Amino acid sequence: MPTEKTETYLIRSSNAFRMPRPLQLNDTAPFAVKNGAQRIGERLTLARKRRRLTVRELASKAGISYDTARAVEAGNLQTGLGAYLAMLWAMGLESEIQAFVDPERDDEGKQLELTRLPQRVRHRKEQFDGEF
Repeated sequence: MPTEKTETYLIRSSNAFRMPRPLQLNDTAPFAVKNGAQRIGERLTLARKRRRLTVRELASKAGISYDTARAVEAGNLQTGLGAYLAMLWAMGLESEIQAFVDPERDDEGKQLELTRLPQRVRHRKEQFDGEF
């Protein structure tokens, strides 16, 4: 039978550790982000089906769990990027990884870079040690 002292200890120790709040990215992400993740998942599902692979087979090939593979195909925003990349690799689509965020396709970034380039280039004066 617990004593008053034990009950007080249990109450205090239960307040000492609080579970972290779950991530709320799925609830707070902009529509474009949610939609983009869902489209990527749908495209990965289509690629898997074209190869006549089950989710379990692809997950095994990619080295991820079945549940993680399902989350990728569902476009879950809380699933790690590595899982998406592993599934691409397992289906032989690693060339798509290179095109994912290709700096050459970033027109806005290139324009911003051009506006920040200096108008003229100055070379440092070479310091001579006096020996010829």
